[in-house]
Amino acid sequence: MKNLVQIIVLSSLATAGSGCALFNAAKSGNMNAIANAGAADLAAAAKLKEDSSAYAKAQCDPIRKAEVGWDEERAMGGVVALKMVNENGGLVIDGMTEKSPKILAERVKASATDPSKKVTLPDSPKNDLTAYLSVVGKNLARYSARPDLPWTFAVIENDTLNAYSAPGGYVILTSGLMRKMTNEGQLAGVLAHEIGHVIHKHALTRYRTQKAQQCEITKSMAYLIDKGASVVPVGGKELAEFAKYFDNFDLDKADGAFVVWFVDAVALILNGDGNPASDEYQADKTALELVSFAGYDASEYENFLAKIGGEIKSASTHPQTNDRVTKLKSLRTGELAPFATGTAKPDVAKPFAPIVKK
Repeated sequence: MKNLVQIIVLSSLATAGSGCALFNAAKSGNMNAIANAGAADLAAAAKLKEDSSAYAKAQCDPIRKAEVGWDEERAMGGVVALKMVNENGGLVIDGMTEKSPKILAERVKASATDPSKKVTLPDSPKNDLTAYLSVVGKNLARYSARPDLPWTFAVIENDTLNAYSAPGGYVILTSGLMRKMTNEGQLAGVLAHEIGHVIHKHALTRYRTQKAQQCEITKSMAYLIDKGASVVPVGGKELAEFAKYFDNFDLDKADGAFVVWFVDAVALILNGDGNPASDEYQADKTALELVSFAGYDASEYENFLAKIGGEIKSASTHPQTNDRVTKLKSLRTGELAPFATGTAKPDVAKPFAPIVKK
């Protein structure tokens, strides 16, 4: 009896029409017929699921292979950077004295045609720090393969030792990490490392994969519903409604519920697992190149990593700090030796004053 109950329960979760087959078999009193009908229905359900996966993959493979356009890169990077700021601490910055969004929007619009009406932040030590960070960062970025990106550099008030980057040219450092720095050469190394991630599009590679996976989820749900599946996973109907937004992907024209669902999943992937070791090594090499070309003492970056190595809480995919330092030294004294001749490492006590704990 227990096996019969299991067959009936499982069969009730199969495709439409299973109830009719089981009813006819039960009415005839043929237990073998009931078992056969249940097995057939389960097989049909499995086949339908397999077909939905194949359909979704075929529909979404172009997304997995296509390059991400600039507008999409910048938009996604901005959203991800905003989530980084909101979830890890507020910006170290003094905002506008004018708080009305309407008035600020009018000023920004007016500044497009009249440069004299340009909206600027008030003078303050915090804003000077942000400006200083931007000058150092943009000077490094101009030696990179993507010098013309609208690079954006910022500091967040957070005691953890961390630095973030997002597609489109966003680089964010925590105040905790910066308080460990003693000179500009160390700051340059960290900024250049994050710049390296952006120019090599490390996050975009993961973003494209995640975008394709989200597409497959919605397309498979839409297929199941279209084919009359009697049971669809919880939330499947809502996800099926999202499928159409992947046909001509444009977040500006998408429904708000879709945007929230999509961005939350992407941000989780981009910020959660971290970069693989190969990406970290590549970004380190780029960092060494950029600080060398900019005239900094290239050894300061590896010195800084060695100093904080035991305090960094890295993702499991990250290489060990000691390994990174060893590779950096090998590059600095090897193939990059002709370029790593700079000596600049200005003191940062004055610009860093706003983040020094009293």
